[in-house]
Amino acid sequence: MTAPKPDPTPDGDRADAPRQPRPGTRGVGLGARYARRVGPEHVGQRVSLRRWVDDPGRGPVQSDVVGRLLAHDDEVLLLVDRRHQLHVVDAARVLASRVVPPHPRMEDEPHVGTRDAPLERDAARVLLLDARDRVLLVAHLPEPDRTVWTAPGGGLQPGEDHETAARRELLEELGLDVELGPWIWSRAGTFPFRGIWLYQRERWYLARGELDPADSPLDDVGIEEARWWSLDALRAEVPATGPRRLADELASLLADGPPSEPVDVGF
Repeated sequence: MTAPKPDPTPDGDRADAPRQPRPGTRGVGLGARYARRVGPEHVGQRVSLRRWVDDPGRGPVQSDVVGRLLAHDDEVLLLVDRRHQLHVVDAARVLASRVVPPHPRMEDEPHVGTRDAPLERDAARVLLLDARDRVLLVAHLPEPDRTVWTAPGGGLQPGEDHETAARRELLEELGLDVELGPWIWSRAGTFPFRGIWLYQRERWYLARGELDPADSPLDDVGIEEARWWSLDALRAEVPATGPRRLADELASLLADGPPSEPVDVGF
């Protein structure tokens, strides 16, 4: 069967449909050619966004996403689709946007993201150690004025298992592809993120690898930097970490080895 041709404007119901840029339009600098109609006043409404995304094989391509707008600021737009999938969209990469009506035959996107009704999602992270037993952590900005150091990782995409998500996130954030070791830690909790509330369940996997953090793509909105941390540095500098007991849990891991069953390390 021949696939239908994409509409020339953002489609209200065809989410995440990749679109090739027209000849001579590679890059993200063409956003000024399009009117950005969606603003903070549209939080809570159903919107359609067209933005640039990076395809590993083709470079920058245009892709549409449709969902309920949960938050909007100068840096990011947060949407949830009807599969309860969170989309964190870099505002600088938005080409066009508009408010769209509810779908006449499909259920609405959920009303979530508040403290009373947080958006639930599953996530995977990789506790990456080098030959000197240093741990690679990335600095996340869950709010513009708050930095939390945690392991590389993120939410599962539809159809992914935790191991696949962990390796994908490691490749996207650090440019590193490694074999995963055992599932060592679990954590779950509710926390604020860029104007919404999330309830996140995480699995942490152990891995070994070497890299220069300066070469990491850090391809995720809200990541500030990546750094190798020794246990002594974590205890001396006492940065805000996730989990809060990261230094103590790391010390136990280095002393005793991987646990026979995943350990709940708290949030």
